[in-house]
Amino acid sequence: MADNFETVKWQGTAGIEQAHKLRDEILEAFKKNSKVRLDISEVDDIDITGIQIIIAARKEAEKTGKSFFIIGKIPKAIEEFITASSITLDEYVFPEDAEVS
Repeated sequence: MADNFETVKWQGTAGIEQAHKLRDEILEAFKKNSKVRLDISEVDDIDITGIQIIIAARKEAEKTGKSFFIIGKIPKAIEEFITASSITLDEYVFPEDAEVS
């Protein structure tokens, strides 16, 4: 397995209708890399299923000794949904000033 990272980019809607595709994209990235970054900067809408996929990906990374972070700007609509859901993803966000190794 390569010790590099892969960026998975979600666009449009990240919800129940896209759940299998979104999950499979992340799982495929984990098969090939030890570090996976998720870019949700172009997601227009997300529901609890999309959030659950992000949380499950982070738990899987922790369980298998891999790394998983969100990168890029989180759209305001997603921040509002997360806040309204009493969920925090702060620990999942890759600091902008951190070096990707």
